[in-house]
Amino acid sequence: MNSNYVPSAADLIFLVAVPITAIQGATKLTQSDGDLVAHIRMGESILSTGHIPTHSLASYTAPTDFLVAHGWLSEIAYALLFRVGGLPLLAVVTAILIGLTHGAIAIFLRRRGVDSRWAFVAALLSLALASTHWLTRPHMFSIVGATVALFVLESRSDRRPLWCIPLFALWANLHGGWLYGLTMIGLYVAGDLVEAALSPSDRATWLREARINLAALALGAVSTLANPYGLTLHREVLSAVTSSSLATNIAEFLPPNFQDPGQWPFLISIVATVALFGLGTRRIRFPQLLVILVSLFFALRSFRNIALFGVTAWPLVALHAADSWPASRRKFPLFNEFARLDPVSRIGILAVPVSVLLLAIALNGGGLARVQIISNRFSPTAFPTQAVAHARRAGLDGRVFDAWGWGGYIMYAWPEARLHVDPLKFNDETIKSYTLIEDMSPGWQQEMKRWQIRTVLINTKSRMARGLSLDPNWKVWYRDSTAVVFRPATEAAP
Repeated sequence: MNSNYVPSAADLIFLVAVPITAIQGATKLTQSDGDLVAHIRMGESILSTGHIPTHSLASYTAPTDFLVAHGWLSEIAYALLFRVGGLPLLAVVTAILIGLTHGAIAIFLRRRGVDSRWAFVAALLSLALASTHWLTRPHMFSIVGATVALFVLESRSDRRPLWCIPLFALWANLHGGWLYGLTMIGLYVAGDLVEAALSPSDRATWLREARINLAALALGAVSTLANPYGLTLHREVLSAVTSSSLATNIAEFLPPNFQDPGQWPFLISIVATVALFGLGTRRIRFPQLLVILVSLFFALRSFRNIALFGVTAWPLVALHAADSWPASRRKFPLFNEFARLDPVSRIGILAVPVSVLLLAIALNGGGLARVQIISNRFSPTAFPTQAVAHARRAGLDGRVFDAWGWGGYIMYAWPEARLHVDPLKFNDETIKSYTLIEDMSPGWQQEMKRWQIRTVLINTKSRMARGLSLDPNWKVWYRDSTAVVFRPATEAAP
């Protein structure tokens, strides 16, 4: 077979990831919660007014808190994509980014001399790890940014400090995860210094590496100041990563639950890392080791960080395993033709046509030949689409107590509503108040009166819905299989 027509390992990764994610996973990408819709609403506000809002667009529990929109550039991008191609285009663009990221990891490993078969398997596991948090939200740019930061650090190029300038200047306006990228560089500096102390014969080389990486750290850190908020952005990001309220009350900040099959790839990667380190014939370099250990700590602390582990720590584990695997055990008799052809294959032979086809489908409203391939509507089971439509048409007044995961959708579909929870701007008071009311803990009625809540819009099957159905002070105004709307019992019938 002509090598010019042989797909590379990266293309095969792309083919595995992109069509399935864009078509079968479109709803998961765009509608796992209401955050994306809130970001679209924020992006639309920026585009229509020409400035970034300084306060929440909908919240009455944090109405005067200063809003730091650390993903403002992502929000503009999402709003523009939504204008052009709706949900299908957002899903396809996200899927293409996923395919490019993990395909690039396969290329990275191959160019470092890793066997094609191991590079393919390692990139697949990286994909499985990161899939836990690949969603169409600003943090997806941090997954991409962390991957690029790894490539820059491992390039060993003297120009790596210069690459950090555009990387971190852009990253600082896309998502707050740039702090993780700076942490990676700092860990490489520390690892270089440890290697210099442990290796007298190579001390000059390691000290030189430390100076280059330190320059990269300095330039990257300074570049993050190129944002609309200056140092205020840094205070906001540090506050978020050290917040005990977020760590204990927001689901994605909780530690991984290994009883969930979706998190088993992370457990497998931990076991595989220990096994590969145990079988290796040489120790791992300290810069790589520190990134692996710290990334593992972050992932064990919060399952949203498993994706970052998958695109930074795991490729380093795979690279070390390939370098340190005993020579006597390196022969692998299967898929020899794949291993022979991949080094001379053409990168992009599958990725380009697949991307073009999916983008064409997305721009056609998600349809192909009158068949809806990619969903182009908000799911009535994921969001209270009918309940919100009825409430808005009726012009319901007063403050709304909204289910946390629906806040973004409600503020987009019912922009006049004043909400208990705006997912883009809330504070400790919001979290405490929401938990008290939702759990119907002692004092919840007084908390409702305190905030002058007149509408409750929650899941039909929730504990609170059952409780309010028995409360004489509230009556059902609207109900369907997804959502129920309560209004005060004293209110006259519409």
